[in-house]
Amino acid sequence: MRVLLAHPGTQHAFHLARELEQRHLLGEFWTGFALSEGSLAAGLVAALPGFRGLHNRIVRGIAADKLHTRPRHELHALWQLRRGGDSHRVLHERNQRFQDAIPDEALRRNDAIIAFDTSAWRLALRTQSMARPLFLDRTIAHPAHWQRSSQILAAQYPGWFPPAEPRPEMIAAAEAEEHRLAHRIVVGGAFARDTLLAEGISSAKIAVNHYGVDWDRFAASPVTVANQKRPLRFLFLGSLLARKGVPVLIEAWRALGPRRGDAELWLVGSCGALERSLIPSLPGLTVKERVPQAAVPALLAECDVFVLPSLLEGFGLVLLEALAAGLPIISTPNTGIVDLLLTPKLGTIVAAGEVEPLVAALSAYLAQPPDRAQIRHAALPLRDKFSWTAYGNRWANLLREIS
Repeated sequence: MRVLLAHPGTQHAFHLARELEQRHLLGEFWTGFALSEGSLAAGLVAALPGFRGLHNRIVRGIAADKLHTRPRHELHALWQLRRGGDSHRVLHERNQRFQDAIPDEALRRNDAIIAFDTSAWRLALRTQSMARPLFLDRTIAHPAHWQRSSQILAAQYPGWFPPAEPRPEMIAAAEAEEHRLAHRIVVGGAFARDTLLAEGISSAKIAVNHYGVDWDRFAASPVTVANQKRPLRFLFLGSLLARKGVPVLIEAWRALGPRRGDAELWLVGSCGALERSLIPSLPGLTVKERVPQAAVPALLAECDVFVLPSLLEGFGLVLLEALAAGLPIISTPNTGIVDLLLTPKLGTIVAAGEVEPLVAALSAYLAQPPDRAQIRHAALPLRDKFSWTAYGNRWANLLREIS
């Protein structure tokens, strides 16, 4: 069997390409901007500190002749976004051009296609006429759930939730077409699956395949409270957006008041001008710029508890990274945490959008700081199920359905 994998950006597609290659399933990998491992450009990016932000664009572990890039579409989209273009339209047009750039001959050369949500609708139409099954990798829960959640929280946090514009019909129609034509829809966790079921998609069409993590990569030597004599440090890592629950986390930090003592809360991630203006100055609260993926293990090693009070995810891969680093996690059922918590020692599930449960969870760790070694030990049973190898094996089993 030969599989064509198509993704205009990154996400976990590079991991999937490598896993398919290791199982002799990868026919071709089509993407936007990427560098083949072993190329001169990849060597320069890896060697020069100024290019650390491009490390996640290096495709490792696949043959160079299987990598097909279309960087022009990605660069054009970035240029439009920096000039203030509407992000929905810019990315939709990028995704359309990317799909159209994959020739019919490439689709026919392969037995199955794997493509990703909002960048698969045209491929789905084309492959249907060729009798090639398309597997849709859906990386986030159904957007209808977010629309309902944001309407509820808009009254409480109006600055973070400006009057909602209708979801562009072109994107909604494209996603509906993807769901209709896909042979299978593959999601990262139970929450994402349940939101699709709530929108009427058949359970027979949906498969859950949890992502993986390189456990050893995140097991760096920690910079702990004890050996640094520093405050207990909570970490949020991700885009500083309302969807990620940032306003709820800030309100919980404010509500802790004197109880927080000298503890710190780090908000690390990309932050727009609107969101930055809404983040108040509070004791212990620090906003830091987004760090490249290569720097995430070191960042986790500097912190003690990971917090992701998100309202909508597919499966929060960063939760796995935090556990691998020995940090307990505080998160909502909307992130994938329900798939991870084998024991309360690993973390706490709090209701999405609610301040008081989040305050209680933060307070519990202030009263009893976690032990990193104990967290890593408690996470050992997760290693086999939540590895990239296991992820690849499950994909291989899904693909065998059509062989």
